[in-house]
Amino acid sequence: MNQLIAILVGTFLIGLAYFVCAMFRHGTCDMGKTFNLLVIVGSGVTGIYICMHAISLARKNEADGAWVGVAGIMLAFFSFQQIIIIFRELFAKEVEPKAIEG
Repeated sequence: MNQLIAILVGTFLIGLAYFVCAMFRHGTCDMGKTFNLLVIVGSGVTGIYICMHAISLARKNEADGAWVGVAGIMLAFFSFQQIIIIFRELFAKEVEPKAIEG
């Protein structure tokens, strides 16, 4: 599977999951948050493909392969972390602040 197809499939599946969760939880889906999520999914897929490219560079004994791999891993990990944070925000419980008696 090439990178473009992986990005399209990933954004469709994650976007659909986010839309369904947002509609179930809030009755509406914020277009700005959804767009940010889909950009992050695209960067996560790109990070994975960068890591795969780093492996091919390492097989050819290219010195830059290690640094390309570090960048890809960091991009993939950061993206995965952000995806988790965005989904957690959907299910956060709203708490009313208590008034301080004084």
